[in-house]
Amino acid sequence: MTRVGGGRLRPLVAIVCFAPLMAEGIASALDGIADARLLPADVEDLAGLLRTLDPDAIVVDRECRAAHAHSDETGVPLFVVPVESAGTEVPSPERLRALVVGSLLAVQVRS
Repeated sequence: MTRVGGGRLRPLVAIVCFAPLMAEGIASALDGIADARLLPADVEDLAGLLRTLDPDAIVVDRECRAAHAHSDETGVPLFVVPVESAGTEVPSPERLRALVVGSLLAVQVRS
């Protein structure tokens, strides 16, 4: 997210995806409420990139060790939105948007 005077205008969401089309869909769902940074899951130093970006939330399309570690370390919300459903419900774009916004607001209230 763009920083102005030390603060962000909108939350920054890191989208770490193995499937590029999924990343585009997630970014589209968050359009207008968050700045999205699309990160390929196979980036060599994803952990370092996440530390540098310092996102307010992370969305992944499958299990990602670096994203989980960053979330555990910093407390930022992590959402796993699987490309393929394994008996679990995949959230609609509207539901994903509501989940991310709700979590970001909850983090702000706790701060």
